[in-house]
Amino acid sequence: MFKQLQDKHQLSILLIFSIVSVFGITPFIIIRFIENNIVAALIDLAIVSSILTLVGYAHYTKKPRVISAVIALLVNISVIAIIITNGINSMLWIYPVVAVTFFLVKPIEALILTLSNVAIIASIPNLFDAIPLNSYFTTNLMLAACAFVYACFGNKQLALLAELNSTDPLTGALNRRALNDDTLAAISRAERYNSTYLLAFLDLDFFKKVNDEFGHAEGDRVLKQLVSITNSHIRESDKLYRFGGEEFVLIIPEIPSKEQVSFINKLRETIKNELKTPTGNSITVSFGVAAWVPGTTVASWFKRADDAMYQAKKQGRDCAVFSKD
Repeated sequence: MFKQLQDKHQLSILLIFSIVSVFGITPFIIIRFIENNIVAALIDLAIVSSILTLVGYAHYTKKPRVISAVIALLVNISVIAIIITNGINSMLWIYPVVAVTFFLVKPIEALILTLSNVAIIASIPNLFDAIPLNSYFTTNLMLAACAFVYACFGNKQLALLAELNSTDPLTGALNRRALNDDTLAAISRAERYNSTYLLAFLDLDFFKKVNDEFGHAEGDRVLKQLVSITNSHIRESDKLYRFGGEEFVLIIPEIPSKEQVSFINKLRETIKNELKTPTGNSITVSFGVAAWVPGTTVASWFKRADDAMYQAKKQGRDCAVFSKD
């Protein structure tokens, strides 16, 4: 979920950057052609054309991370080229380049790229006859430091937003929004690599009695403890989602067919042994499980797991039923 949100955020940044670049650089292309500064004009034209092409490609492939890194490298090399060509007249371009680099790549990558760029420009002969070298270093380092702090803070905020966007606030399990995205991703991966996937519906048995006898606060505790127990007994690649109320969903990838039944039943028994009411009685769960098969859609996969859950309830609960379809 975080990667999806990060990609959407990065695509938006690339789009805004391309628009700003066109409106910011195009007038200089025209001016330099008029002034017969052909080399500088062609460099600017190449920069704008490359940015538009790369941003378009990023939106087409929906993979902005690599393209952002390429653009960051491009603009840093370009500012060196234009300063070598125009000298002191183009020195101010380094400041927007420093700023935009921190929008395009990770903060530490941007810092390394910026410091390298600043050092290379400082080595250009005769460039600092008109301006003090210490002022150049100080202003660029201050800008880089501020941009670095801002970028780090922004990344933390984005990660927090992704967590809030995909996590159930009561239990800490992933929510239905994350479930929808991850189910589509699981089907796509299963179709591409013929991977094995299980979709398991998990339902607390007689949960209403817990609420009625012990109150909703105790019911909330049971839900949170269920998530804690389940997460501590599944693999890192397995994901637990709260579907609604006392219903949960597990997506279990890459589990051999001969181990599927034992895996689910072991988890069911573990929950039964560890999840208790305040009086010490076990709280049981029922499972409805459906394996991915070719031609599966989100709707059909959910229906097969739901039908299996219905059979588990019909058989008396505290059991796991696997879909035969």
